[in-house]
Amino acid sequence: MYCDRCGTSLTPSTQFCSSCGKRVIPTAVPQYSRAYAVSDDRVRRHIHRLATLWVVNGVLRFLFVAWLALGGRLFLMPFLGRGGFGVFPFFSMFTWGPMLAVLAVFGVLHFVLAWGLYERQPWARYLGLVLGFLALIRFPFGTALGIYTIWVLLPESSGREYERLAHAT
Repeated sequence: MYCDRCGTSLTPSTQFCSSCGKRVIPTAVPQYSRAYAVSDDRVRRHIHRLATLWVVNGVLRFLFVAWLALGGRLFLMPFLGRGGFGVFPFFSMFTWGPMLAVLAVFGVLHFVLAWGLYERQPWARYLGLVLGFLALIRFPFGTALGIYTIWVLLPESSGREYERLAHAT
């Protein structure tokens, strides 16, 4: 506790500042609510929800890949133009096959991550952090999932808790 006039350090039982003489009004020591305190069980409370969100994200990724594979090019043709040189010329660098394969691989990684989180596999935390950081660029839903993943898994206390959970199973 400090004097709000001169900044002198005060003891909790002090009634007047020893330096400037200002009357000290005793204040309650701020109590932090549980909502704002760093929780020791953050991972345990959020791991199931996080894994479920990654499953949902994987399903949505596969639906998008299926849409692109089955008919998306027809809907995107006005933007791509002949040979890919339309409104978005950077599409000309890619062919559909490799682009769909990369998207499908990320969908598989989402399912692998969800399974690893459900099973409390030791490697799943690291994969989750990598995919969480990569998801940040997919605005808005990927960004939200990435932020949530990083919030749950990144802190050092979360790492220790995840290790305890992984070794307990």
